[in-house]
Amino acid sequence: MEYRKRVRHRLGVDAVFTWEGADHTLLYGEGVTRDLSPSGAYIFSLTCPPVGGTIQLEVLLLPLDGGLRTVRFKTVATVIRVEHANAGGDEGFAVVLEGLGLTEGGKVPRFDQ
Repeated sequence: MEYRKRVRHRLGVDAVFTWEGADHTLLYGEGVTRDLSPSGAYIFSLTCPPVGGTIQLEVLLLPLDGGLRTVRFKTVATVIRVEHANAGGDEGFAVVLEGLGLTEGGKVPRFDQ
């Protein structure tokens, strides 16, 4: 049964994330998104934060087909599932996004252009 309230869109873009370890050190990871929605994401990564952990997530959306604008979003997210490597070799984790902070070249983007 599907419990998502929003449709996730297949989108493979670079993601970097940080979280606080058990000894209060800042840990860093990077990966590629499998899918993304305004409320959640799945990230392929060999470095997975623990379930229930809070991460700082940053995703960079590069311009398409000669476009000029790069959009970066930063958000806080909670890890809800971790999947370890299977026969296909995929490893990653799912998050619920707390809110999006969008920037475009250091400015908040306008979507009415």
